[in-house]
This record gives sequence, structure tokens and C-alpha cells, in this order.
Amino acid sequence: MSRMPKVNSFLQEKISEILTQKVEVPFDFLITITKVNCSSDLKTAQVFVSVLPIAKAEEALKFLNNRRREIQKFLAKDWRLKFLPVLTFFNDDTEEFAQNIYETLDNLET
Repeated sequence: MSRMPKVNSFLQEKISEILTQKVEVPFDFLITITKVNCSSDLKTAQVFVSVLPIAKAEEALKFLNNRRREIQKFLAKDWRLKFLPVLTFFNDDTEEFAQNIYETLDNLET
């Protein structure tokens, strides 16, 4: 396995751990880290999240981006590379997109 997939996997695992154990996340939504894309220079990382219920996605993204520094502070304790990437959170709407496709296909069959 090359370096970048390892870094992305480590970030995904650690951010998930931080959100479940160290940051107090509101109870009105559920956040799942679905994917992390770190830049090759390790200076930035795009963190894709899935939020349930979908209607709370905007609120959850605001929460995460407001708590970014706190999350990065916890992440820095386990980070062993030269740079700690700046995290930016994005909504992963893959599930919603797939659901729309299934609904469209169901409508075509009838």
C-alpha cells in the first residue's frame, strides 16, 4: 500500500474516533466519516461525511467546520508526519444520489 492511502485511512479512523470519544456532537444528527482525501503535500485534507437525517447535513457541516481546530488539536497528538493537514468538511451525498437513481428506475418500470 502506498503512502497516501495509508494517510487517508489513518485520518478517517482518527477523526471518527475523535468525534465519537472526544468532541461532544449534538444528539439530533449522526455523522459518519466516509472518505478522506489528503493532498500530496499533506497541507490540506478534504473530509467527506454522511449525515443522518439528511435534512440536518447543513447544520452538521457548520458544526464540524466550527469545531475543526478542536478536532485538529486532538489529531495532532497521534500525528507523526511533518505537517498536520488543515481539515475541511464536505457532505458526501453519494447515498442520496443513489437513492434518486433507484427511484427514477422504479418510476420507469411502472
